[in-house]
Amino acid sequence: MFISRYSKVDEATDGEIKADASHGYFQGHKCLLPPDKISTYEIQCSRLRKFILNLISVHEGDVRAKNMFRSYAALCMERQRQCRHYPFSIHPYSRMRLWLEALFVVIMLLSNIGLAVLISRTEPDLHDYFSTTVKALDFLYIFNIFFNFFTGYIEGNTCQRVVLDLKKIAWKYACTWLIVDVTSSLSCLDLFYETHDAIICLVFGSLKILRMLTLYMYVKNLVTVLKIGILSKTLVESTLFILSYLTWNVYFQFMVEYMQEQSYTPENPRNCSWLSIGKLWNQTSTTRFVYSFDRAVGMLRGNANLNLLKTEGCFENFFMVAWVIAKIIVLHCAFKYIIALFGSESARAKYFMMQQQIETYMNQRKYPSNIKKKIMKFYSLRFQSHFFVESRMMSCVSGQLREDLIMYSGRQLMRDVAFLKHIPRALLLEVGLRLQMVLFIAGDVIMKINTIGDCMFFIDKGTVAIYSESGREVCHLEDGDFFGDIALTMKHKLRTATAVAVTNCELFKLNKEDFDSTIACYPTVYEEIEKVAASRLERTHVLDEHHKAESKMLHGYDTM
Repeated sequence: MFISRYSKVDEATDGEIKADASHGYFQGHKCLLPPDKISTYEIQCSRLRKFILNLISVHEGDVRAKNMFRSYAALCMERQRQCRHYPFSIHPYSRMRLWLEALFVVIMLLSNIGLAVLISRTEPDLHDYFSTTVKALDFLYIFNIFFNFFTGYIEGNTCQRVVLDLKKIAWKYACTWLIVDVTSSLSCLDLFYETHDAIICLVFGSLKILRMLTLYMYVKNLVTVLKIGILSKTLVESTLFILSYLTWNVYFQFMVEYMQEQSYTPENPRNCSWLSIGKLWNQTSTTRFVYSFDRAVGMLRGNANLNLLKTEGCFENFFMVAWVIAKIIVLHCAFKYIIALFGSESARAKYFMMQQQIETYMNQRKYPSNIKKKIMKFYSLRFQSHFFVESRMMSCVSGQLREDLIMYSGRQLMRDVAFLKHIPRALLLEVGLRLQMVLFIAGDVIMKINTIGDCMFFIDKGTVAIYSESGREVCHLEDGDFFGDIALTMKHKLRTATAVAVTNCELFKLNKEDFDSTIACYPTVYEEIEKVAASRLERTHVLDEHHKAESKMLHGYDTM
């Protein structure tokens, strides 16, 4: 893989390379490579096709995609897979899907508020601009059902993968959310079949409460992508619950009364109705809405006005049900995050406490902000927001299970690194036992030129930039590549290039002693690595001399 990338860069040296060009995913890295040479998996297609692909394929800036794929190469491979095999599917982590979910969140919130205002009017079935707007919002929600038939889904818990096959998407959607979405959209039938039956209209309108499940899921996705903190996330979720409770409380207050009276404007309403007690049957729409909204807020706050519950033998069951639901919402918002933040047993809670200790330590040491951010990035990458002690967990297993875990952990390397595919399982296991995982934050120098090489590296996740002696960026290495082998196989034992982490990198390190005691004992494997190292060294020198010659020519032109 390394040789082919050197070839690409060698061909590109004759063309124009724009300096200081940065790539969106490589924040802070000024890349000297042309855009089409940044990754092996870059897609070559027309501008229109690339524009559409950027909308419907996985978005490299989505934090969910970063957590799932964890490297730029894996993201590019996912985009390539979709482009080749599923060009009409929408990736669940795409820009288009995120924008659609944001749009439908706005539509659902406006529809809920509009429904509450509409039912509180003196004549809820009156056709005017406002009622037409509410119906139009309901009609737009039908497009959510349409796009769901083209949106992929995540399958699996530990080994997650994205399913983009349209047949599987349709079957999955039909077996899960389709019934809920169709049922909640039955109110749209009024656009095509107008009915004056108050009961049917009220029931169809109440079914839209099923959209709350979708609304909550979409808001949760938006909050995750926007990287909102735990306190802000709590505020957003609490606001969503409270707003939804108030709007639907207002709706059901009127719905219960209208269904009992069998009419929007009864001639002889019941005396125990809250509309009769408040003398609201003939009041303006604004007065009716404000009064019902005040009752909803009172139920939420706990001010139940129990003296109004029973009047002339009538007992308002809805009032008690709504009051209980309000208490559940309040308790949910209060306790959910207290348990999440301060529960001492969960891995996430332990990570949070460790994070607080690290921040306290850095403040005491008075580290600058850039060092603080780098340290927090390292711990976030290492533990993935969950604290665990890997050595303690691995020490509990032994024998065949330990071997299986080691082989599974290095499965990507075995699949991508050429010389590892052909070595015996016994040697592969020996190499796996000696590999050490090391993490580097974007911008870290992994190895420096002209220093003694005491190890080589295998890239599990991430992108590494290779620089020659003259400072020329030679190429990018990605998942499954290896580097640092030249110093281990050549007599001078010195690094011939500098390696810098372009993104956060998860690497496996193999020390020279372990290299000599395992791989070097197998002549066939060692010779293959030696050939690759010799080829890399030769190409590095060629590219370096080419760059030096260019620099001299430019310097000569400047002095003329």
